[in-house]
Amino acid sequence: MARVLVAAGLVCASALLAAGSSGAGSGKAAHVHSLLNYGDSLALGTAPYLPTLMSDWQLRQAARVGRRSTEAPSFLRRLGSDLPRVVLVSLGTNDFPGATQKFASTVQEVVEIAGPSRCVVWASIVRPPQQGLSYDGFNLVLAQARRQWSTLRVLPWAKMARQHPEWMRRDGVHPSSDGYRARAEALAQLARTC
Repeated sequence: MARVLVAAGLVCASALLAAGSSGAGSGKAAHVHSLLNYGDSLALGTAPYLPTLMSDWQLRQAARVGRRSTEAPSFLRRLGSDLPRVVLVSLGTNDFPGATQKFASTVQEVVEIAGPSRCVVWASIVRPPQQGLSYDGFNLVLAQARRQWSTLRVLPWAKMARQHPEWMRRDGVHPSSDGYRARAEALAQLARTC
């Protein structure tokens, strides 16, 4: 059953990406109301809600189960001037939590690639510890980066999940449909502040 849902989600995200990409490849500076939803399975779960929430925006989506944060810089560079004005990032959950320096470097690289005329919205990470290490270090990296760059917004997803445990599934990583809807609404709200 889970594989069927993942497969359906991948098909959905691919269709959304294709639909949302039209008109975005003009080669001109990013449209002021353009958005990229980029990341792992959490971005994939958020993807179905964004077209309605951001119906007045040009929307592109590129989400894949298992994606690591280190994949982001090369993907964003390839978009060049077609990189949307706002980049929603759901990454870090599939990284090893002990690699905080590597994660910090990736966050810096993403913000620098986006540049001063774009905005990056990155969701904090919710995941049980791996090999005895929590993801608090990654969330600290995001908090510090937010203070360093005015173009970075951090969605307090970890805090939201703590306040609403009913949103989370048993794996402690993926939300229910209500959780994904709330996550998408919060991301959309932050995107509109950019």
